[in-house]
Amino acid sequence: MGDNWITDMTHFLDERGRLPERYGSKQIANHLGSIVTALTTSPSAVPQELSLSCRRRPKRKACSGKIIAGFEPGTSNILWSCPVCDDRGLIHNWQNTFWDKGERIGLPEIRKITYRFGLLDDIEDEAGLKVMVLTGPAITKEIVRMIHDNEILGATGFYGDPTVGDPLQIDKLDIEHPGGPTRITLYNRAIMLFTTNEKFYVQVHRVCCAIDKR
Repeated sequence: MGDNWITDMTHFLDERGRLPERYGSKQIANHLGSIVTALTTSPSAVPQELSLSCRRRPKRKACSGKIIAGFEPGTSNILWSCPVCDDRGLIHNWQNTFWDKGERIGLPEIRKITYRFGLLDDIEDEAGLKVMVLTGPAITKEIVRMIHDNEILGATGFYGDPTVGDPLQIDKLDIEHPGGPTRITLYNRAIMLFTTNEKFYVQVHRVCCAIDKR
């Protein structure tokens, strides 16, 4: 019977996002990374057999199985298994590692993004906010991928504390897509990144930075 692996791919990497030269689990990292590479090169909505042999050697003999892998329904986790020896696992936090080749299934159709941002003395006066509108080719695949990977479309609402900053930092994202508009207002994003451990602020921060680069 095989093992059951739960793997965070970032645990293999150093602070530069690279696999250290001297690393005891390098073979395992590259094996699991190859699964990520295969699925993000040619993604499929159903599990598929990869041209990747199982790495196990039960009774010191190479397993004859080929890895079967796919995306866990409803999440971005990758599930994989060997049908011969029953080695299996779940891979998460693989996005934006060097194994990630950028292709996805189910990327949303983003029709328009309106991004308002800036510093205000009065929360009621938004005239001082800068406005950036993206449509058509200006909505790059990188931006769409980040919205998808960070599950931004389901995050409509107000976040952060408008009372902790003076002046007040505001980020407003309006994303138009076939499922209806997603409207996110984030107060004092920079302060929240330093004072909370909530993953959401990091996610929105990444999307805002990607849009701002446009």
